[in-house]
Amino acid sequence: MEDNTITHIEIPAPDLQRAVDFYSTVFNWNIEISQPSVYAFFRIGQTQTGGGLDAGLSVAGEKQGSQIVVDVESVDQSLKKIESAGGAIILPGTEIEGGHGYYAIFRDPNGNYLQIHSRKP
Repeated sequence: MEDNTITHIEIPAPDLQRAVDFYSTVFNWNIEISQPSVYAFFRIGQTQTGGGLDAGLSVAGEKQGSQIVVDVESVDQSLKKIESAGGAIILPGTEIEGGHGYYAIFRDPNGNYLQIHSRKP
């Protein structure tokens, strides 16, 4: 491929099963555990894009390391799913100036900080 697209990301998952439960519930990702308690692969929808949940990686603190942003249908609806699945809201839905939609920041049950984005609140 010549478009230099990111096709795989790794999310720290010290508690692998907790990560599998969270991401499959919140984002409906298809997750396959390849090594119990160690590693799981996920695919996003019908795409070849996805990544891994890796129990061997350390969780970075807030505002450290790369930032993962997941596009969602609605920020508000996704925040409800995140909370009910055991995540914590760090920054509620916030409008992005210039007509770029809305975003929010959350912490997953393993302590990772991620963001969601949508054109709708």
